[in-house]
Amino acid sequence: MEKDMYHVNIGFRSDRGRKRDRDEDSLAVVHMQAIYESKGAQSVLLVVADGMGGHRAGEVASQLAVQGLITTLTPDLVKEPPQDICALMASAIEGINRTLLDHVQAHPDYHGMGTTITSAVIMGPRLHIGHVGDSRAYILNGNHIRQVTRDHSLVQEMIDSGQLSREEARVHPQKHIITRAVGILPQVKVDSHIENLYEGDILLLCCDGLTDMLTDEEILSIMNDHDDPQAMCDALIEHANEKGGSDNISVIIFRCDDLPNREEVLSEETRLKPQKIPGTHLGVQSGSW
Repeated sequence: MEKDMYHVNIGFRSDRGRKRDRDEDSLAVVHMQAIYESKGAQSVLLVVADGMGGHRAGEVASQLAVQGLITTLTPDLVKEPPQDICALMASAIEGINRTLLDHVQAHPDYHGMGTTITSAVIMGPRLHIGHVGDSRAYILNGNHIRQVTRDHSLVQEMIDSGQLSREEARVHPQKHIITRAVGILPQVKVDSHIENLYEGDILLLCCDGLTDMLTDEEILSIMNDHDDPQAMCDALIEHANEKGGSDNISVIIFRCDDLPNREEVLSEETRLKPQKIPGTHLGVQSGSW
């Protein structure tokens, strides 16, 4: 049985960087307490958006995206038990896409504006990801780091087709060309999926202002030097700026101290998994558990 309440620790920060005149990134951290149960199930919404477009258009796009996701998604998460959080996130981001297009129609000076968006809803040990663009989500644990989003970018497509290595992609002249964004086309495809979080896992959401400056290995090393998520955020941004700070840098780090042990969960799942009984087509292992 899952717990209703978890002890979470979250750090976040957005920085202009060393080369930009303004910060066109937006981020949000929203703690929610459901009202459909007597105790109230706890959930957290995290969002990072990296805006694009001149004349403050990128700033407007990312702000509209983050505000729109909060406004659309949070009522569905607190009023009743959500059936499909990934579908809710995808639908919300599709609605934000229409909002941005309508905003451009009403304000032609913002023509060409758009934004990436990487969002996470954490309910207990379950992580729900919704993603468009090249901002990223990672899960770190000990000496391991794993990117759990796929970049919607030209160089990622070249990596997938074998034309580039990841090392070559980092210095490719077209590395900033994204193939999917919110607010550009009438329809947007949202990638969404669920991850399980386990004891020791740390979730990182960030824009490309961080990952352009620091490799995954550097990110892991810097975070492992600190215990507190806010200290991790500050250190990552400091190191990214020291290496050039060529873009805005936004970071959210989430840690929960009450997550289940991976080995225990996998062992329990194996124990409860239906097994085929010799001589039958389908069945459950007989005997006591």
